[in-house]
Amino acid sequence: MSSSFIREFSHLWTGCLAHYHAHRNDEHLNALYEDSLRYVGLHLENDLCRSEYWSRVSLRRRLAVLLFLVDRGIVERSVRNGRHVYAPLPHAEDWVSRQPAMRPFLKPTLELVAALRHELARRARSRKA
Repeated sequence: MSSSFIREFSHLWTGCLAHYHAHRNDEHLNALYEDSLRYVGLHLENDLCRSEYWSRVSLRRRLAVLLFLVDRGIVERSVRNGRHVYAPLPHAEDWVSRQPAMRPFLKPTLELVAALRHELARRARSRKA
């Protein structure tokens, strides 16, 4: 992705990710995008490819929705065992369902939240094995 696209996209953030507007060095913003893109493109691919909606949209769209949820504080981005993970808060589905602007995308957004939860469960199982 181009740096100009990433910089422009970041201006939509008004919550947890808003501080990226002030970064003078694009390396931090690029690292966030690369890490998030890798997560939606690799870790969530098996779950999302089964969805009628997510199987047809670009990685950019997946990335945009994931980072929107992170920005709004509904999905927490943290480091576990040296890797970034994206964990929906317990009330994520309820929050998504209550957003009037998200009604047209309710099912796909809930599918993304479910894929995030499934990925976390897979990680937990693999650590126990």
